[in-house]
Amino acid sequence: MTRWTLRTTLLGIALAAAMVAAPAAGATAPGPWQEYRSAGFSVPAGARCPFALSSTVVDDHERIRTLETYPDGNPRTQQVVGQLVVRYTNEDTQQSVRRNLTGNALVELRPDRSLSRMSLQGGHFAVGFRERDPAGPAFLVFTGAGHSVSFADDGTRTATYGEGGVENICDTLAG
Repeated sequence: MTRWTLRTTLLGIALAAAMVAAPAAGATAPGPWQEYRSAGFSVPAGARCPFALSSTVVDDHERIRTLETYPDGNPRTQQVVGQLVVRYTNEDTQQSVRRNLTGNALVELRPDRSLSRMSLQGGHFAVGFRERDPAGPAFLVFTGAGHSVSFADDGTRTATYGEGGVENICDTLAG
């Protein structure tokens, strides 16, 4: 998994989630909400879309909390909620679109703090897929509930579709 991929919208949140301090091991109550801010990204042509794609965070009021920990205190399951609005730009044409990624998602982490799965409980989230991924290459915005993305140990990403729409930003910005 590359660093610039992790810096995208909710996927960026997932990486930060792995670094957020967790409550004491064995905690049964959710941890406190903590502020989180997403970062934009820029990927070269072919990484997600046939063109270079970038994102800029326009509005960000996200929060994250740990729901479950491993015995060593590291986060196992975290919840991310809040407002996030992002502008995606086709760097070849400078055409751009704004997308509301406000939502409620669960982030599951492995004991080594690597990302295992993201599940949309309601609202929106976005994830980039490489050519080797079953849904790729693409940059997908999921809307609704029940969508999830699993991250295999080898970095392969697999989407499971729930209720609601899925937009490929690459198609939207292609012409």
